[in-house]
Amino acid sequence: MESPARRKIEEYVRPLAVGLDGVTNYGDVERMVSAAESIAEGESGLDRDLLFLLAAFSGQEKWVSRMGHRSRTEIFLASLGVPPRTVQRLFRGLARFETEPAAREEEIVHDAVLLDSMGAYGIAHGLADAYRERLGILEMAEAIEAAAGVPLRTEAGRRLAGARREVMRAFARQLRAEHAEFSREGQVSDLPPSTRTT
Repeated sequence: MESPARRKIEEYVRPLAVGLDGVTNYGDVERMVSAAESIAEGESGLDRDLLFLLAAFSGQEKWVSRMGHRSRTEIFLASLGVPPRTVQRLFRGLARFETEPAAREEEIVHDAVLLDSMGAYGIAHGLADAYRERLGILEMAEAIEAAAGVPLRTEAGRRLAGARREVMRAFARQLRAEHAEFSREGQVSDLPPSTRTT
């Protein structure tokens, strides 16, 4: 796929990636494509066009699966010369890459999406989501630690995730420690029974 076609596809997806819920604004199509290409670097036998499409459309599975939007997307991709078989593989991959990736390209994009939710970048996004969902501090720490432990499918993805996992775990530990330092819950048990509040 030539660069002009890729640019048109990114321009097509970018407004969708702003956030279907009208709140989030983390749709960075180029970032996801770049992450997938970094994980795929040096691998042979990949369908690079499919890899690009999966990365570009990642996060838009629900939108693309709707009847009218799917047809619109098929027509758009066909106008750029994307083969029908590649379009079919794109839709199949979008439906399963997050939970049950079947093709190597799907595994790579699966890891690219998870990498984007890790490290300092992932913490920033996670805290914004947690604030919107009104999570408490300890719930935030738990969510960050859980995100740090998600399994990746590729060796390159695991290598890139290593430092990011440590950043998240250290942040979660420090968050818990600072929360406990001045927490009344932690101090109440040390008070004599007559002075405890009920």
